[in-house]
Amino acid sequence: MIGTEGWSYECRGFSAIISDHPGVSAESLWESSRRTFEGQAAGRMKFEEESVTLAGRKARILRMSAKASEDQEKSSFAVLSVEGRGGRRVLCKAALEQQALCGRVLEKLAGNGWRAAPEAGVTVKQSEVALAGRELSAPAGCKLLAGDGDGRIECGDGSRLDWTHLPEASRLKTFVRDGVETFKDIVRVPYVELRIPCAIDGVRTECTHLRMLDPAGRRDVYFGATEVRGVATYISCISGGSSRELPQACQQVLSFR
Repeated sequence: MIGTEGWSYECRGFSAIISDHPGVSAESLWESSRRTFEGQAAGRMKFEEESVTLAGRKARILRMSAKASEDQEKSSFAVLSVEGRGGRRVLCKAALEQQALCGRVLEKLAGNGWRAAPEAGVTVKQSEVALAGRELSAPAGCKLLAGDGDGRIECGDGSRLDWTHLPEASRLKTFVRDGVETFKDIVRVPYVELRIPCAIDGVRTECTHLRMLDPAGRRDVYFGATEVRGVATYISCISGGSSRELPQACQQVLSFR
């Protein structure tokens, strides 16, 4: 299954994900990933960190297991640097008796080519490109990408709309906060931060607006979340080289009042 940054594999007894992030350091990717997973766990998981070698590269790995004894699944995610490219994250989730298999899966994915397609013989399932059940379209010069509960419209001028569906609305504020902090960590340029009224697919809420004061040119970034048609939905909108304050990729979803 194709995702916004890589591939998600659903296999008998386990699942795995590989995502490649151009221009993002392994350290930034590690911090943002750990913050996200710990936020999603909401105290229900315990974490063990260690340094490992995967496919000949140094990596940091975080092993996650439920505190409740009846939950027999464990997850592991690792972050490593791909020289000249950026950061890579690989994840595997499986039952306790299949953890050895997870180790081999992480080793294999860590050694994949950058943004490589799945191996020959893998059946690829194209997900519906929809936000809270409404199908979205790509403006001219843009492309649509979809994953399991998330999606992206990515345009040639660098502008982008991302969205993620969450299982419950209680995590929405955390996703907005983590999205804002992760973006600040990655771009590392001066910014002005504002809270502004907005609407996501017609549902009124509040968005965080970052105006990035980059010497190379201004960029506007928006983060927001709310329930849309009963689905907890988080979005981010990033402007590109266009003079539009709100990129075309975002106009069919995001508006201001």
